[in-house]
Amino acid sequence: MNDAHRTPIRASRRRAIRNLAALMAGSPLVSLVDANGDPVEGAQTPAGGQGGGGRQGGAASQRGDRPPVISLPVYRDEIMKVINLHEFEDAAKQALSVAAYDYVAAGAGDELTLKANREAFSHYWVRRKIMVDVSKVDTSFELFGKTYDHPILLGPGGGKNIVAVDGERLSALAAAKSKAIMVGGQMPMLAEMGKAGTAPAWWSATLGEATQQQAVDFAKRSEDSGASAICITVDYPYTSARDRPSRDLWDPEWARTRVYGTPEFRVGFQAGMLDPYTPNLTWDWMKWVRPQTKLPIVMKGILTAEDAKLAVENGVSAIIVSNHGARTLDGMGGTLDALPEVIEAVNGRVPVLVDGGIRRGGDVIKALALGAKAILIGRPFLWGLAAFGEDGVQRVVELLQGELRIALGLSGAGTVKNVDRSFIRAAWKPYKVTAASAPSSR
Repeated sequence: MNDAHRTPIRASRRRAIRNLAALMAGSPLVSLVDANGDPVEGAQTPAGGQGGGGRQGGAASQRGDRPPVISLPVYRDEIMKVINLHEFEDAAKQALSVAAYDYVAAGAGDELTLKANREAFSHYWVRRKIMVDVSKVDTSFELFGKTYDHPILLGPGGGKNIVAVDGERLSALAAAKSKAIMVGGQMPMLAEMGKAGTAPAWWSATLGEATQQQAVDFAKRSEDSGASAICITVDYPYTSARDRPSRDLWDPEWARTRVYGTPEFRVGFQAGMLDPYTPNLTWDWMKWVRPQTKLPIVMKGILTAEDAKLAVENGVSAIIVSNHGARTLDGMGGTLDALPEVIEAVNGRVPVLVDGGIRRGGDVIKALALGAKAILIGRPFLWGLAAFGEDGVQRVVELLQGELRIALGLSGAGTVKNVDRSFIRAAWKPYKVTAASAPSSR
C-alpha cells in the first residue's frame, strides 16, 4: 500500500483523537492535570465546576453557592480503616476475650429475635422524592423541649467496663463530644463529670425497684445527679437463656471487679436456670415515682399496642420500642416491625423511640419514617469502645450521623423534621397513596 492510501486513515485517526480530547476536556468527570496533579494551564474545566473536584456541574455549582462539604473528624489510621458500623464488630472481636465478646454479642435462645431485629429493615423500602431543594441537610431533632444535634442515643448497657478499662467514663466522654444522649451509666461518676463540665446529656436507667422507697430514692438520686430523664426498662423480670455466656460460665461480677472468677463468683447464666431479677415489677412503680419527680419518665421495652396504651395512661413521657437487644425472650419479632403498632396506639400523645439492629443511616430514615422520634444503638458503640476506646465510640456515632445526612439528602427529605410516613412503604405490598399519613410520634 502506498502513501496516498495511508493518508486518509492517518487523518481520520488524528480527527478521532482530537474529538476524543475535546470531549474529555468538556466532561464533568475529567479534568486535565500535569504530572504533579496540577491543572494544565488553559485546559477546559467542567462547566460550572472547579476542576478536579469530581462533582457534576449544575445550577448550584454555576452560581458558586454549593453547600459546604461536611467531612467527619479524622482519627488514627487503624480507626479510619473501619468504614461502617458492621466492621466495628470484627475489630472488637480481635481485641476481646471470647467471654467478653460472647457476652455482648449473644442473643437469647436460638437468636431468632437477634436475626429478626436486623432483618426487619429489609421489610420496608424508602420512597425517595426528587426535584426537592436539599441544599440544607439538618439532623437535629427536639425532645422534651430541647434541641439535639442528631437523633442517635447511646442505649443502656452493663458491658462497658467489661470491654474496656474505665469504659463507663470513656463512653460518657465520647457521648459528650459526639453530642449523643447517653442512657444509663454510673450516677456518681456522671454527677462529678457534670460538675467538671464534661458530662453528656444523660438519662438515668433502671430495671425497676422492688419497693416504693427504693423507687423514690432512685428518682431523687437521678435528679440530684443531673439526669435529664429517667429510663425504666420493663422487660427483664428474669435473666434469659443465653447459650454463649452459659458455655463461658459467665461471672456477673466481672463488670464490677475486672477479675473473672472472684471469691463471690457464681455462674450468671446456666442452661434452664430461672434467675429472678425484677419479677414483681408492676404499674405500681409509675404510681410511686410519677408524683415524686419532675423528670420525664421513659419506658423501655414496649412492643404491643396494649402495653403502649397502658404506658400512656400511667403517665410515661416517652416510650422506647425495644426487645432488650434480643437478649431476653427469643421468638419475638424485630422492633422495626413492632414500631407501627405502637405508633398507632400512642397516636402522637408521647414520643416513641426505637432500638434494635440499627447499623446504617438508611436504617435511621426507615425508623423515623415509621414514626420514631429517635433511635438508640447498643452493640455498635460497645464494639467501638472495645476496639478503640473513647475515639471508637465517638467514631461510631459520627459515622451513623454522617450516613444519616447522606440518606436525608438523597431521599429528598433534607431534614429529620421532614421525614414522615410518605417516605416509606412495606416491601411486600404495593404502596397506596392516602389522603393523610399514618400517625407519627413527632
